[in-house]
Amino acid sequence: MKKIILLVLVSLISLPVVASAGDAERRQLAEQFLNVNKVKDQVDMMYEKVEGIIVSQIEAIEIPEDREKNLLAMQKIARDLLFEGLSWNTLKEEYIQLYTDTFTEEELQGIIEFSKSPLGQKMAEKSPILMQKSMEIGRQHATQVM
Repeated sequence: MKKIILLVLVSLISLPVVASAGDAERRQLAEQFLNVNKVKDQVDMMYEKVEGIIVSQIEAIEIPEDREKNLLAMQKIARDLLFEGLSWNTLKEEYIQLYTDTFTEEELQGIIEFSKSPLGQKMAEKSPILMQKSMEIGRQHATQVM
């Protein structure tokens, strides 16, 4: 009886360790998926687009010459905040968590295998273009509805 109780206790104690090992493997797979699909590059591109929008909006404002220096200082602060909030270092852990919460280890392995294939690479290459064009379609329809 003591052996059974000891075996049950050891099993219960080791469950979190086994779960942690599985979680570590899934985290590693999620990070591998992000690397294979060049998600960092997509995040960097998103940052550049948002920065471009902010710069163009600021430049569109007619500012008296004596206040231009203040505007440039504000623009630098906005860029710094934007970079901090949208940098890959800030977002990476949340992306990993998103994928580990969404996919099993086996699913991540399958997705990575597909992503490494020529078709998967083509999909990763075209996804940002598709996303941009999809957003434009949505923006056009929203304008028509307005």
